Amino acid sequence: DAICASSACVEGACAEAKRSIGESCTFDNSCSTNKCGYNSYSTDASAVCCERDYYSMFTFSTDGWPTTDIRKFCQDRPIGTLCGVTDAICASSACVEGACAEAKRSIGESCTFDNSCSTNKCGYNSYSTDASAVCCERDYYSMFTF
Repeated sequence: DAICASSACVEGACAEAKRSIGESCTFDNSCSTNKCGYNSYSTDASAVCCERDYYSMFTFSTDGWPTTDIRKFCQDRPIGTLCGVTDAICASSACVEGACAEAKRSIGESCTFDNSCSTNKCGYNSYSTDASAVCCERDYYSMFTF
């Protein structure tokens, strides 16, 4: 920034101004907010200038990311935004079944991930082949089935 007459170094070159919220970016310094992150938890997501802050977390190549690395994700994302299992990405602080939701699921509601439940506990409602995974009131017991 210091060597540019405009004080705006964007993507490694002098520019008239820094990039605005929602515009594509590679570096924090390219953004007027100094925050560049993915706009959702998806391998197809774009890196954009975040409105406020971002949340840094590990992503894994086994989940489809190009490499296992720390990536930054814009926070305060709206309902419906893909969030993996990370509440910090969502404005509502509720990542449910992989997308930002209004609230976590209640006891007895269906679930796939612990993180989807208000109790942070998702387990089978009985020891049966036709049991369903639901949000548990208390802790659950893990066992192997053969």
